[in-house]
Amino acid sequence: MNRHRLTGFATLAVTALLALAAVSPAEAKIECRGNFQVSKYGLISTPYCEEENIARVARSYGARVTGAEVRNNALKKVYLCQVYGYDTRLKGSCAGYAPELYGR
Repeated sequence: MNRHRLTGFATLAVTALLALAAVSPAEAKIECRGNFQVSKYGLISTPYCEEENIARVARSYGARVTGAEVRNNALKKVYLCQVYGYDTRLKGSCAGYAPELYGR
């Protein structure tokens, strides 16, 4: 009888652990405002937000690109900056690749 009670308790404990594991934790997401990441200390310039901004501006012109593509493919970033770098929203993000540096 004692063994039966122990088995029931073990089953209950495993079920509770599985239920806790099934609940996904809140996702930490980086919040960007233009080229800047929002932190508890204020706005911080980060490469992540700059690359997200490049992708966002390129999408506004009709390009099908994600921030991950810009981050993982340096040539994609150079290309987008050369094509859309004249936009004032990209002056900080594309400073080294701006079209005025290469001619248009």
